[in-house]
Amino acid sequence: MKGKAIPFALLHYLQDHTDEYREVTAAEILHDFSDAGLNMSRPTLRENIAVLREAGYEIQSREIPGTGTFYQYTNREWTVEELQILVDAVASGQFITTGKSNDIICKLQGLAGLTQREELKPAIAVDERCKAENENIYCVMNAVQQAIREDAKIRFRHYEYYIDQNSELKRSPKHDGYEYIVSPYAMVWKNDRYYLIGYSEKHGKVVQFRIDRMAVPDQVIDEETKKPVKRDPPPEGFVLKDRTDKVFAMFDGEKETVTLRCRLDLLGQVIDRFGKDLNISGKTADTFDITQEVYLSPTFYAWVFTYAGGIKILGPEYVRDEYMGYLKKAMDEMIRK
Repeated sequence: MKGKAIPFALLHYLQDHTDEYREVTAAEILHDFSDAGLNMSRPTLRENIAVLREAGYEIQSREIPGTGTFYQYTNREWTVEELQILVDAVASGQFITTGKSNDIICKLQGLAGLTQREELKPAIAVDERCKAENENIYCVMNAVQQAIREDAKIRFRHYEYYIDQNSELKRSPKHDGYEYIVSPYAMVWKNDRYYLIGYSEKHGKVVQFRIDRMAVPDQVIDEETKKPVKRDPPPEGFVLKDRTDKVFAMFDGEKETVTLRCRLDLLGQVIDRFGKDLNISGKTADTFDITQEVYLSPTFYAWVFTYAGGIKILGPEYVRDEYMGYLKKAMDEMIRK
């Protein structure tokens, strides 16, 4: 290693072996560098420390007569609290496989001080059954982003689960391996998963696909020019924010403006679902009304049902009727022998 590279090796050593709770002595540094084949004198060590300080790195030192000089690296870019948030987010992310989660967490631990790495573990209970199984998730995301950058259509298979004759859960391409051709517009994070938003030629409209259930996509190539086929522009009136904010749990349905009467103690849950930009009216001591644009789907009705009458659909009338139809069908299935 050339002399100019030694300061960087020293910086890496201090980052890896010290933190605000642990110091190393000059003797330890010289010994470890010597074992690595890098001979350095005490004056040279002090010179390299000075170079790092001049470059803006905070390296503390203190001398104890009869004992030696102690050094520690103290200006880490990430606090332990910030890293803990990232570790928990990665651990709970359902679109990331368990293996990929562990890899990322190890890298995040490396950003912490030596004495804090063991403490930097997921602070939440993670249900491994909900984690994604697609180990190609990074490749899928990279291919989608590249197609968006290059304004190109993509082709891919989408997977679904089924139960085989032995009552075992299996995974296979949907529609016998049908290849979807999609004009990709964006990847969005929703409900702890990544989705591709784009115009599907099969569906004839903008739809969403779970990223963790996609095979790695290829760009569609024109047979004559041998160049990628340009993606279709978004349909007139398409607004990505509207798509991500108002689609319930990423399920399609007819868009409708509904009025809901909500129990006052459910305000927090309503905000969690719709955000703070609420059109509120008719507040009483116990309830409030909101008028909200939603996409009608079983998922929407299931959300309303969750609160067992705490949220009521006031209108339109046909939406109330449709909701009542779902309830009646569920009751009929429950009592059917």
